[in-house]
Amino acid sequence: APYQALLADIASLLARAEQGRPLRILDIACGTGTVARRLARAGHTVTGIDLVAHLVTRAQRKQSEGVTFEHSDLAAGTTFPDGSFDACVSLHTLNWHPRPLALLAECRRLLRPGGHAIILTYTRPAAVRATFAAVRARDGVGSAIAALRWLLPTAVFEAFRHYSPRYPDTATLHREVAAAGFDVHESRPVFLAGLSQLVWARTADGAL
Repeated sequence: APYQALLADIASLLARAEQGRPLRILDIACGTGTVARRLARAGHTVTGIDLVAHLVTRAQRKQSEGVTFEHSDLAAGTTFPDGSFDACVSLHTLNWHPRPLALLAECRRLLRPGGHAIILTYTRPAAVRATFAAVRARDGVGSAIAALRWLLPTAVFEAFRHYSPRYPDTATLHREVAAAGFDVHESRPVFLAGLSQLVWARTADGAL
């Protein structure tokens, strides 16, 4: 439920950004396609990319209208022309990607003038015990128990990944987003007692 609420929040932001019109959206590090399919159900055309081939293969097995998936590392550059998308969405990619600044720069290239970026980044580790306690203190035991359905599988998944995680604070995240050519429009803590920071940014080269 907390994760589905987060996806609904993202879909609502994109609807507000463009007054409900259908968008061409790039889902960065799409995994098995949960976010891409959720946004497609809202009427958008979504391209999901991920550098992990077997995740893309799994995503492609669940074909949905308005969604395509590609195996690609955004930070290495893509074959999409400049301005191919109206918006990009990145859920917690900057925490694990070895080249986060290159990823942001390519995201910027692929957006049209006035395009939108919805970027979420963990500001601290998603530790099961600490996050459970934080959610319980803020939202009660029921919400904390519901959070375990996301926390426990994530903890297992993270244990088998080989990477050096980074947890940028809000000021650092804003600097990196601005350096890539974006203006921060909105920024706030979200998800499981503020585990993540959500940044809604727009390209800095044109008004909507």
